[in-house]
Amino acid sequence: MIIYLTLIAIFFSSMVYGIIGFGDALILIPIITPLIGIRNAVILVNIWGMFPALLNFIKYRKFLDKGYFFRFLSLGIPATILGTYLIINIRVEWIELILGIFILAYSSLKLIKYFQNPESIEIKNEINTTSPIIYAGGFSYGLLTGLISAAGPINVALLEKTGHYRESFIGNFAAIGTMLSISRIPFYFIGDIFPYDLLLVFIFAFPVIFLGTKLGHQITPKIPVKKFQIIIFCFLLGISLKSIILSSISLIIS
Repeated sequence: MIIYLTLIAIFFSSMVYGIIGFGDALILIPIITPLIGIRNAVILVNIWGMFPALLNFIKYRKFLDKGYFFRFLSLGIPATILGTYLIINIRVEWIELILGIFILAYSSLKLIKYFQNPESIEIKNEINTTSPIIYAGGFSYGLLTGLISAAGPINVALLEKTGHYRESFIGNFAAIGTMLSISRIPFYFIGDIFPYDLLLVFIFAFPVIFLGTKLGHQITPKIPVKKFQIIIFCFLLGISLKSIILSSISLIIS
């Protein structure tokens, strides 16, 4: 039963990832944590996440912004490795709570601005890859990715600020996700924390991820760019509330 429930959750989260370019970990981790535990969920989702990210990058590779990509990864990879080491000893609930509050504030402000004036969501025509905030964002994203595998909203905010939308957004998000996944996977085996007792679920997940991501690819081009941005803001709002509620409950009862 655990295998079936996990695979269903993986298919749905992979479809969402294929549509909007992120969110698989944000959806999947809270669903499968009661089934396999938080640490196992983070480790497996980190590894699984490399596959849909690679599929998205292959599809949207012509949109890669090399300036953004290399600036982001210059601190993102070292921070991811650091976060992967820290996951062994740190209370991830505090990190998830702080991240949830940040996402709630960001997405709420964006949605309020939109509903007050629907034309206020500006689609920039120029891509800006020189902003120093990219380095800080890369470090924050990498650290939180290594710790909780669900730091996508940080990259969402940066990609929006630098003028990446829909296909460009998905392609660059995927390129970064692929590289960060590769950088942290060896440490799960070196540190002997990979859950070998879940090997069957781990293997069966890959064809399910493929099908879910490909279905998402069929849906993305049908979404107008501005509506695509609104979907992202609404998704972030729901995720932030989930993070705040679940992390608060965990901290209270522990």
